[in-house]
Amino acid sequence: MTAVRSFTFISPIIFAFVVIVLGFITPGYDHLNYTISRLAIEKYGWIQSINFLQLALGIHLTGIQVTKILENQKTEDAIIRIIFRICSVFLVIAAFVPTDPIENVPLDYTLLTPTGLVHISLVILFLIFSPLGIVRLARIFRKEKILKSLAPFTVAAGFTALIGSVLWFAFYFLGIYLEYRGIFQKAIAVPVLLWLILLNNTVLQKPRTIQ
Repeated sequence: MTAVRSFTFISPIIFAFVVIVLGFITPGYDHLNYTISRLAIEKYGWIQSINFLQLALGIHLTGIQVTKILENQKTEDAIIRIIFRICSVFLVIAAFVPTDPIENVPLDYTLLTPTGLVHISLVILFLIFSPLGIVRLARIFRKEKILKSLAPFTVAAGFTALIGSVLWFAFYFLGIYLEYRGIFQKAIAVPVLLWLILLNNTVLQKPRTIQ
């Protein structure tokens, strides 16, 4: 099980590393301009698809590992597993349902292909329901001696990413700062990846509850 817990810790680090490297070696890709999902439809798109899948697996396993160090193991178990499972499912979908190669023009649904429409619609759906998941996780963490210190960062990272994502879409629809939408999106992802790393570091350092 140590290998599993170690994988959950390095998974977000691998994700960030692969995105950075792929962005530099992919012909025509611009970190400032293009989004992470754009990597999945470029020359080395299969690598980014695998990268999405490994992060999805890491998040799914994180949910399982977190429940094993809980002291109050009742409904909290199910809630945590469901939240992390939903997040992993969205990443799996991102791996198999690609974005569209839209250039620097305001977002217009009439320009989207069916797969592109599904991709962006799922992202919006995820954002709509994410506040519920953020608040529920923070409440559970506050009850746990081991995880209590992560509760404020859970709220901060979650809502920072949410507000940033709302602004990102607003700018995209209005055609504002389109040339920087790629780096803006990557900045939004940073606090979430850091939160995952800190959470899994906590799991690694604590003994698992015997079940």
